[in-house]
Amino acid sequence: MQFTLDLFRQLVENIPPLFPEDLKYQIKKNLKNAQDAGMDLSGLESIMIEFGYTIWPWNQAFKEMLVVTEENIGEQFLLSSLPDSLQEKIFEYRQMGLSLKDFHSGKLANYFNEEERVLLSAALVDMKNYLKDFTNREVVGVKKDLYLKKVQEFKDILIEITSSLDRLKNLADKEDDHPNLAAEIRSRVESFEHGLCLLAPQFSHDEVKQAHDFFVGRKRDLNRLRGIHNTIEIDFFSQE
Repeated sequence: MQFTLDLFRQLVENIPPLFPEDLKYQIKKNLKNAQDAGMDLSGLESIMIEFGYTIWPWNQAFKEMLVVTEENIGEQFLLSSLPDSLQEKIFEYRQMGLSLKDFHSGKLANYFNEEERVLLSAALVDMKNYLKDFTNREVVGVKKDLYLKKVQEFKDILIEITSSLDRLKNLADKEDDHPNLAAEIRSRVESFEHGLCLLAPQFSHDEVKQAHDFFVGRKRDLNRLRGIHNTIEIDFFSQE
């Protein structure tokens, strides 16, 4: 319960710039009410999912802008905060065909000694904070129009995602022959919805679109298997 509440707080504290103030106020109000009222887990998750739909396009747009910022100036900032000896080692590291993303993943951590890893880890944290602040300033300034355009693009994608999830819910509601399949569909929908608000790993748009056909195929297979196991009785002595 506390873990979910912490995720809700994290969702609220990291709402991207230019998000509508009235919605932000309502979300913060719901967080406070959840904390004060001791809301149960199910109710808390329902509220998070509701607001997850609203925040998702803004989060996705901001993340795209942040990725571009990191690609443009991330390494420059990282190197400027490290001693010359470690900078040289990073240049050698880059010549092996590895990118800045490999630092985040910890790939080839053994390439650096313990002292270097400590310095590098601290520098990566500083870089992450700097890039986020820099992107915040850009999306409310010189790149505001681009950012808002991306928000709208993700809102359009969210409409498609919502439609796909509604189709899955409808498929589950109409599934009378295979209760376990219906439960599996609802579990997948819940996983997708949780992915909108930090409660589960994020998903791709294609995963949601393909889920309906996947479960239709699963139903077809189950029907076929059920037919195989049906016993056919023939009365050879009946007369017509």
